[in-house]
Amino acid sequence: MQKRNGKHDWLITALLALIGISILLYPTASDLWNRWRDQRLMTEYDRSTLALSDEESGEVLKQAAEYNAQHTVNTICDAFEGDGYSADAYYESLLDLNGNGLMGSLEIPKIGQRLPIYHGIGAEALEQGVGHVEGTSLPIGGASTHAVLAGHRGLPGKKLFTDLDQLEPGDQFYIHILDEVLAYEIDQIVTVLPEETQELSIHPGGDYVTLLTCTPYGVNTHRLLVRGARTAYVEERREEQAAQMDPVETIRDLPLKALGVGLFALIVILPCVRALAAHKKQRRRAEKNPRHRPARRIGAHERQE
Repeated sequence: MQKRNGKHDWLITALLALIGISILLYPTASDLWNRWRDQRLMTEYDRSTLALSDEESGEVLKQAAEYNAQHTVNTICDAFEGDGYSADAYYESLLDLNGNGLMGSLEIPKIGQRLPIYHGIGAEALEQGVGHVEGTSLPIGGASTHAVLAGHRGLPGKKLFTDLDQLEPGDQFYIHILDEVLAYEIDQIVTVLPEETQELSIHPGGDYVTLLTCTPYGVNTHRLLVRGARTAYVEERREEQAAQMDPVETIRDLPLKALGVGLFALIVILPCVRALAAHKKQRRRAEKNPRHRPARRIGAHERQE
């Protein structure tokens, strides 16, 4: 019977250790999986771009430019107000090369993110990547345009715009659309209430993209607006900013990070769980057999009596 109980205790110990390790590894493993998935989708988009002829690529951009020309005033709704969003079918067809809602990608070297840009601000789009706010300019650049891209912070398995507050004026981010890379330099960072949308307006002659997320982190009562103004694309500048980010956050190092967390869990959690199981086993034995109960210390007042 004791042998069976011992095996039972070991099974409980192993199960608890596995649960603890899984809890610790989930954020890293989920982030790794999502980054791999995003990279695959963006690679497919790049391949589709390369397969287009110059005429086909020009036609795709022409349709997007015509859309922007017809929308000279941004109409803004809160990207995080809840469910019920439904995008216009024609809008969803623009820049959608593979029929999966992907219109391009956003690269922010300073915080180590390259994220797919999806049409609209539906729940699925914002859970998978960055959503383009319908009613604002499509992010293809050009005079008198202002595209707004929205992203969540603090999702359990995906960072998205979690570190957006680390950006500063002068930092750059990049929009990948078809075979073009558009560079934007941050010129304004403001915090507003959800209904305050004047900072998202189109400025005559201006070429802007604003990154939008909730703030403060975990409270989400306000909106953080990080605006970039179009600037000349310089490959060396992009590589320089990418080199400044923490190497731990690069996708190639995420497996090592996951391994480190796993080893920590094995070294720290497993002994603790084993000690807890042994303590519980000792208590059960003491309850069944009084001879195994630890001797009670007799106080001085009891000795005097």
